[in-house]
Amino acid sequence: MVATPSAQQRRLLTQLARAYYVEGRSKVQIADDFDLSRFQVARLLQEAVETGVVTISIESGAAEADERGRALAADLGVRDVIVIDDAREDTAVTMGRAALGYLDRHARPGQRLGIAWSRTLDAAAAYAPALPRGTVVQIAGALQLVDTPPSQNLFTRLGQDPAIEVIRLYAPLLVSAPETAADLVALPEIASAQRAADDLDIAVVSVGSWEAGLSSVWQKCGPADREAARAAGAVAETSGRLIAHDGSPVPTIDDRVIAVTLEQLRRAGTTVGVAYGRERATAVRAAAAAGILDVVIMDAALADALAETDQTSEEALA
Repeated sequence: MVATPSAQQRRLLTQLARAYYVEGRSKVQIADDFDLSRFQVARLLQEAVETGVVTISIESGAAEADERGRALAADLGVRDVIVIDDAREDTAVTMGRAALGYLDRHARPGQRLGIAWSRTLDAAAAYAPALPRGTVVQIAGALQLVDTPPSQNLFTRLGQDPAIEVIRLYAPLLVSAPETAADLVALPEIASAQRAADDLDIAVVSVGSWEAGLSSVWQKCGPADREAARAAGAVAETSGRLIAHDGSPVPTIDDRVIAVTLEQLRRAGTTVGVAYGRERATAVRAAAAAGILDVVIMDAALADALAETDQTSEEALA
């Protein structure tokens, strides 16, 4: 098994891979530019593939995939939909990796990037990209779940890169009482982290369904909270913010959540939502209706479910 590269080594692998695969420079040219031997360049390029810095895919249906994404984007009213068909790993890892890959492709020097804590994104921490020099803001606190420790490996790995300033949100995502939340957000370090989410170039969040097993926050809430939110119309959850079918907010637990607000997500230059599984189709539609998503990254199962519900709606109108 190949060891996971450090942030510094990952940055070097990214630079070499970009020079070779994107810019088309020869291994000899790269060796001269980076003061390496040609054999070192070849070995490091192979390491870039083995550690996931570089992924190689054969596009057999790219036109069809693009058309599918465009149709789903038009249906949801978002800018873009990216469907991930290839699930060679655990689904959470695959989807988290796809979201981080989006950042790798679209982040520019000097930008402020917001990343929410989520189990999906943290599962892909080993694939944290070597981002351009800029700022990463943690836009949601972490959750301590009964069956899972509150890992925040993604922010730890990003923080190891000297080119990246990481603004951490050292707080739980959900607390037991509004007074506790008020005390925490009054702390200067937490208040400043929340203000940093006011001006994001790109924000990345997970979209969950307000159902058992489909939302970390549901798992953390008690039965009374779950039913009160459901009775108020909640069907979707992102970073602790609950959303009804029509996109309207369901504020039943808002005063106990320490995370980015829906309004801050709307103000971001681009908000990317990642979701997977057929059972999250209703939640994704609700989040899109709320106007918080510009790009949605989803798996094929979710894309199929959304296409089916769209077809059902068309038939009902016919």
